[in-house]
Amino acid sequence: MSRDYDVIVIGSGAAGLSAAVAAADAGARVLVAEADTQVGGSSRLSGGHFYAAGTSLQAAAGVQDSADAMYEHYMTLNQWLVQPNVVRRYCDLSAPTFEWLQTFGVRFAADGLYRSGVGSTPRGHRPEGSGEAVVQHLDAARAARNVDLVLDARVDSLVTDSDGRVCGVRIGGDEASAGAVIVACGGFGANAQLLAAHYPSAAASGDWQWYIGSPHAQGDGLRLGQDAGAAIEGHDRGLLLVTPGFSRDLEVLLPGWVVLINQAGRRFADETAPYTVLAGLIHKQGGPVYAVFDEPARAAARRSPMSQAYWVDEVLAQKADDGVIVRAPSLEALAAATGIAAEALAGTLAGYNADVTAGSDRQFFKPVASGARSIGTAPFYAVEVRANVVCWTGTGLRIDADAQVLSTAEAVIPGLYAAGETVGSLHGDRYIGGGGSFGPCIVFGKLAGENAARFALGLNE
Repeated sequence: MSRDYDVIVIGSGAAGLSAAVAAADAGARVLVAEADTQVGGSSRLSGGHFYAAGTSLQAAAGVQDSADAMYEHYMTLNQWLVQPNVVRRYCDLSAPTFEWLQTFGVRFAADGLYRSGVGSTPRGHRPEGSGEAVVQHLDAARAARNVDLVLDARVDSLVTDSDGRVCGVRIGGDEASAGAVIVACGGFGANAQLLAAHYPSAAASGDWQWYIGSPHAQGDGLRLGQDAGAAIEGHDRGLLLVTPGFSRDLEVLLPGWVVLINQAGRRFADETAPYTVLAGLIHKQGGPVYAVFDEPARAAARRSPMSQAYWVDEVLAQKADDGVIVRAPSLEALAAATGIAAEALAGTLAGYNADVTAGSDRQFFKPVASGARSIGTAPFYAVEVRANVVCWTGTGLRIDADAQVLSTAEAVIPGLYAAGETVGSLHGDRYIGGGGSFGPCIVFGKLAGENAARFALGLNE
């Protein structure tokens, strides 16, 4: 049967490029269609970290790890509220796919291995050159395989035949036929309507909410998949980062010298807790949360690798002058201005100050090296912090462990595959850790490319 391509890949981020390279290596004729005027999507803007277990980098560092251990941690952290067979496939393929990625020139230095998220085993792998370098190496591999690429080409719809097989795409007035199609066009972080529908926790922040990814992340994968009868899953999932909302600068950690206080006047977390869990803890408070500190802490706040825009002495002073930060001459006045329970606030800070003096946070075990300091010298400050910076979105197409898209009838949609942020079957309420979204892009991109090529080439037999 004559067709334009064996496999068409929608999207040229890490997932799409991995799919294209893998499909080409499997013998398929491949086209990549990208809505932007350059390759990379949100992957190009990311850190490009890869969450994996049993890698050569871990072995060189003397770290003993396995897919079994990674799977147990992943499922436990997410209370099994994810698709086990898809998670298992990710864990099993993470190490071999990590090694595969390095064959294209992507480099991971020894000091790039780190503890990612809340796990004690270092599974985060930081590449040299961040996500942009990973994209460049994968795109070079695509070009070396003569995989066609069209830019500024947003796919309007999928083409299906009389048997329901996805057999091509439409772009404007053009149509290209294929044996299989891989949807790898990212999430919907730049689409306010889809955020409201599928990620209400993010949309609830209103004007505070902003997205750090590509403006082309408009949810095309959801639209295309649903039009073909695909099921979606992962409602209200993704990753939110915490910020005081002063500007649209990305700083993912809070300084150790603030104390997080809820409306009841209590601390509820180690203020230096991983960003993977802090947003969820803030949402659980059910009301405004404030970072509280005093004048000596403000005056000592200097720019650092951790903070260049928010937690700096002159910035904090200006925001207080502007009324963005509450400044008060006493803890009682601070409580009155923020609605925090005054007696509980005083008691909480008294206990906290005693712990700082003793050199041990007996309640939440915040590390001594975090910069924790007593809060007792007026004026006092309180700035509301919210989990409102959208890092990526977790609602997407439902897939099986072979990256095949499933219909609302729980049947495979023939000829349709998905990978990357377009997929909704992998992520739970808690982000697994740094590299936990980029790693699956590579793993399922490669898997989708191999399986789509096998399916498409099998149509010739």
